[in-house]
Amino acid sequence: MSVTVRPATERDLAKLAGLDYTYPTGRLLSLQRSGDAPELTFSFRWREAKPSEALYGDYTVESLRRALTRADLFIVAELDRHLAGLLMVLLPTYTDAGEITDFAVHRPLRRRGVGRALVDAAADWAKERKLRALWVEPRADNAEAIEFYLSLGFRISGFNDRMYSNSDDEDGHPTLYLYRELG
Repeated sequence: MSVTVRPATERDLAKLAGLDYTYPTGRLLSLQRSGDAPELTFSFRWREAKPSEALYGDYTVESLRRALTRADLFIVAELDRHLAGLLMVLLPTYTDAGEITDFAVHRPLRRRGVGRALVDAAADWAKERKLRALWVEPRADNAEAIEFYLSLGFRISGFNDRMYSNSDDEDGHPTLYLYRELG
């Protein structure tokens, strides 16, 4: 099987919008706390959850078209000439690291090197721009994504248990930050 990575184009958008970006949510990375402030200890543990499916991104042609004009990097991967996935990077002004904001592989084509090819291409692009690292916020209920990033050398660099609401932590769902040094 041959994986090709290239810049996304307008012609890709309808196909990208139609790919299956669901993932299983039977395990999640749960935040555990112990101690009293200011001497707190935090740890992460895999926890079994009720098996279900989640949708990574509800991409429409219009949302992808906006991304095509806004992302600093928007690449796609083809597996044997079939569109298989996407990856987008933004370059925040407050750091010398690129943020992977969107990364998804068509579910039937996972575990065939598509994801690795996309991340490797993003890392090469970032190195050419003298960036220090890439970082990403995988969802705590996406065990496959977290394990994938860790297998590529990403490391946990932090978390926020109140990022999206004050109830994020009720079910052990923190926002997780992973980074990969490029040097």
